[in-house]
Amino acid sequence: MATAKTAADAFDMKAFGPDSFKEGYEKFAEGMSTFADFQKESLNALMASAGAFTKGLETLTSESASFSKAAFEDTVATAKAASAAKTLQEAIELNNDFMKTSVEKNLGQINKVADIWASTAKDTVEPLTERYSALVEKIQSFRP
Repeated sequence: MATAKTAADAFDMKAFGPDSFKEGYEKFAEGMSTFADFQKESLNALMASAGAFTKGLETLTSESASFSKAAFEDTVATAKAASAAKTLQEAIELNNDFMKTSVEKNLGQINKVADIWASTAKDTVEPLTERYSALVEKIQSFRP
């Protein structure tokens, strides 16, 4: 004859004992510590990213100011030379040389600025990419 199971028989009461509670709490505490460490490292990565972006902007600002100053000085020097020219032909040649040189310098500056932006973007994204990779690894480690 089959005996009917009582509710107490169906439940494993060991699962609710002090040892299992302690084990569960320790796992929870370890998980929270790991989460806090991960968040701290992520915040550090965010700060490094912001620092790299700021440094890139400083470099860009410095470079732009330097270029603008040099361009202004070249313009003033060319204007003085053109106003002191003895003939109209000489003034036109000075202007043509100035324009050719200016276009070349501007193209060089465009390339320099593009390189600064590319470097800034790379340096800004790198710490965040590393944290994203760490997150993916953490998630993968919890997969069955």
